[in-house]
Amino acid sequence: MERVESYLSKGDYRRALEAADAITEPLRRLVALAEVAVAFPRDEVLARMLETLNLIRGRPERAVAYSVIGRALYSLDRDRDAGVYFERALETARSLRSPRVKGEVLAAIARNLVLSEGYGDALELFSRSVELLQTARGLSSYATEALIKVARLVERSADEIPNERALDFYGLARDVYSSIFFSLQARHLESKIKLAEDVLKRGKVAVEDLLETGEVGLAIEMARFLPLEERAVVMLELSYWFHLHEQPKLGRRVFDDALEIILVGKFKPRDGEIAGIARRFLRIGVLEEPLTLAGVISNGRLASEILGEVAVAYARRGDIGKARSIAEGIRDESVKNRVLEMLEGESHVGHEQGLPLISGGEERGAFPEDGGAREVQGQVEQEGGDPAREGDDSRDTGDALQLRRPEGAG
Repeated sequence: MERVESYLSKGDYRRALEAADAITEPLRRLVALAEVAVAFPRDEVLARMLETLNLIRGRPERAVAYSVIGRALYSLDRDRDAGVYFERALETARSLRSPRVKGEVLAAIARNLVLSEGYGDALELFSRSVELLQTARGLSSYATEALIKVARLVERSADEIPNERALDFYGLARDVYSSIFFSLQARHLESKIKLAEDVLKRGKVAVEDLLETGEVGLAIEMARFLPLEERAVVMLELSYWFHLHEQPKLGRRVFDDALEIILVGKFKPRDGEIAGIARRFLRIGVLEEPLTLAGVISNGRLASEILGEVAVAYARRGDIGKARSIAEGIRDESVKNRVLEMLEGESHVGHEQGLPLISGGEERGAFPEDGGAREVQGQVEQEGGDPAREGDDSRDTGDALQLRRPEGAG
């Protein structure tokens, strides 16, 4: 599976398909093929999935397999076909006699429903799964272990749901942990619920408060509860912080996610907010991001002024050619002429020689640039690293039931 994920992350879909085909265990192969189908939607991939399905004989495994195909079809916008396979999965699961096995299978189906954005049905199935496993605890020593895995699967699902429905999933996972005396995990989820409720109530300010105190990991996690236009602003501010603390890869990744919200989702923050963040990037010597942000500012005058400041910044670095190229593309003729005059024959330019081009005070971001700096660096010590989470037990992640989309998969 690692090879499949690696090839998908590189966009090498043919090798990813070959690696998935090489997996000998049919259900695992089917899961891998589903990941390939999402990134590489071709009839041949779906054909191989159906061929693999024919190799799966056991009813529990077959029920899970139907839901895997349903998830893949949903991701390919074939909702009707996806619904047919999810119904087959449920019919097969209902025929299982063992409460423990049925509970585990229902949890796996629920997980695939979460990945298909069927949150209501998924929560109902997770709840039924928990009921069955709670009943089976007195009949099987494996039921408690399965219950722990399901609780982790519910929590993982909650972490990925981008709206207030996540609170119901967190609440279910918390209750399961409490019932088996996993007090630390239960308190951890109670804390998450309160944070999420605060973000839903106060919006962007609540996430900015987390950033200000250096809680970068929580800020990223809680930003998903914001309306898209507010989420884009917070993510741009996060990108700035990552660059400020010498995490440029993370900064670029978060910036690209924010840009996708703005361009693809068409949820655009106010021009003034975008310009303010662009200037924050410029102050720390990051130039590509503000150059990009200038392109999404709808106010022509303001966009031109940001481009002028970017051009001057390149000139100060000694890249006069780049500076002139940017200046020539400025839409506002008065700003363009002013910037070109500044660049003409000058070897050293800067704000003291005529910039800033903006009149009035500079828009500041939400956070002082010294406050919380050490705390932020402590939270993000490695590129791509995730801050440790309280209550997490890394010994058993519930992979036996995990049918989620792998991290980094296309």
